[in-house]
Amino acid sequence: MKCRIKIHLDGRTETVHCESGAVLLEVLYQNGYNIYGPCGGRGSCGKCLVKIIGAQSDSKLRLACRTEVTGDLELELIPQQELKILAEDRGQDFRVDPYIKLETIYLAPPQIDDQRDYLSRINSMLGTRTAVPSALRSLSALEQQTDLSVVTAGDKIIDICSAKTPPPAYGIAVDIGTTTLVMYLIDLVSGEEVGVYACANPQSRFGGDVITRIDHAINQPHGTAKLADALVNALNTGISQLCDQHSLTREQIYHAVLVGNTVMLHTLLGVNPGSIAHAPYVPFFTDALELAAKDLNLAMNPDGIVELLPAVSSYVGADIIADLLVTDFNCDGWKLLVDIGTNGEIVLGNKDQIFACSAAAGPAFEGARIAFGMSGMPGAVASYRITNQNQIEYETIGGREPVGICGSGLVDIIAALYTNGWLTPTGAFENREELVEYREQPAYQIIPNYDIFLTQRDVREYQLAAGAVAAGIRILIQESGIELADVDRVYLAGGFGNYINPESAAALGLIPKELLARVEKIGNGAGAGAKRWLLDRSAKAEALELKRRIKYIELSARADFQEYFTDAMFFPDY
Repeated sequence: MKCRIKIHLDGRTETVHCESGAVLLEVLYQNGYNIYGPCGGRGSCGKCLVKIIGAQSDSKLRLACRTEVTGDLELELIPQQELKILAEDRGQDFRVDPYIKLETIYLAPPQIDDQRDYLSRINSMLGTRTAVPSALRSLSALEQQTDLSVVTAGDKIIDICSAKTPPPAYGIAVDIGTTTLVMYLIDLVSGEEVGVYACANPQSRFGGDVITRIDHAINQPHGTAKLADALVNALNTGISQLCDQHSLTREQIYHAVLVGNTVMLHTLLGVNPGSIAHAPYVPFFTDALELAAKDLNLAMNPDGIVELLPAVSSYVGADIIADLLVTDFNCDGWKLLVDIGTNGEIVLGNKDQIFACSAAAGPAFEGARIAFGMSGMPGAVASYRITNQNQIEYETIGGREPVGICGSGLVDIIAALYTNGWLTPTGAFENREELVEYREQPAYQIIPNYDIFLTQRDVREYQLAAGAVAAGIRILIQESGIELADVDRVYLAGGFGNYINPESAAALGLIPKELLARVEKIGNGAGAGAKRWLLDRSAKAEALELKRRIKYIELSARADFQEYFTDAMFFPDY
């Protein structure tokens, strides 16, 4: 039986149809509605709330993932805001010596005393060895022309045209994050960044973290294929928009460099990531890969080159190798890199040795499992402090009215409460009359006149997440045989690392307070590393050498991890 659903959103009313028995969340996704549900429809996050006001309802909020459509209904959706996406990096200049090159040559007409074929003569001039069939077809159409423009990828010719109308040569560098996707359009001749495209990772509909997406790949029909299609479609949308904005054709994009965590790159290729989720946590590949664009159905030159950076392990991905390409891990001093998210990736090293680990921080920093948690969207409380006069000062993303708490706001709020005596070192609320009860938990109303609360359970979720990261840092320090004082730079990477207040993080022990003065935020380091690989062909050898030098420490295999983790659950003295 067909059911009709009337949907009210932002003053508009639309009607969609579905079969009886369909899950409402899936119906909304299939019809293009962006509903925040980081648990992937499992009913555990409590975020996909809708107000059903039709015949099936008593006008209360319902979880869309737990609502079965059995007849016509009417509902109201909470407007979904645009995610704040980090595209900026430190603005480093990279050497321009790309793998893809545009060469102009003079090819003399063939002579009776030199009957070498056209391709052999071009190869001898450029040092190339072969050509793709489409380039040979183009060459045959240019028989009478002597001035040619040739696009090469290493020792392979991938395009040939008249030098009178040389093709622009562009590439894209892409950071595929768990939450967001950022694409940079780069002129491969000048090295100029021409444009940027950013969007939410469309896989988020299947779950907010890599574990829920692995679960989707394993347990849902065609789960891996759906994850792959979501990414490829998003990449093609980005390419199309950048081409339209800058009057390019897709054929003029010859190179794509992609970075992401190991699960993202597995799912991009349609490789089931299930082996990553269970011991011994071995992925199907971590090496750098070079593919033809047509093998991924990317909307660029079909003979263009797609490269994936190498990863280290299941949970230290190619995005971390990209971070290392734009930091100083080839110098004498010890450097610490921390990329805090659902999966906290930590690297400690210098020019001689590098140690890395992954801390299962959980989704608290992304807003999941927090009563009023949310992603970095307009209205999310992003910074927070309690002044000496006991006044509350806060900022929200976009300057909107506060509607929830994002990761950086969560750290600030807990730090403010701890340093102002609301929380004990164990994370328990002090017995204060200003506390309220929310969902049978002691809770603190973070802003007067707004029903946004931080609960005791929220504090515990934060402690679990931060404790894992802090314990990982301590174990790498121990493994390296150095002291905290020997670390001369701390790089905070990724979206959360860029927006977090280091003082708040140090107050809670998320990063060692001894290192606070040495913190440097690198913005989207993964995107910057992808750009460097795209522009400077020597970056590939450097990345492979970095991968070789890294000693991966599996925290779950260490007997002392639980001890460090338990200690890190306590807030330090202030």
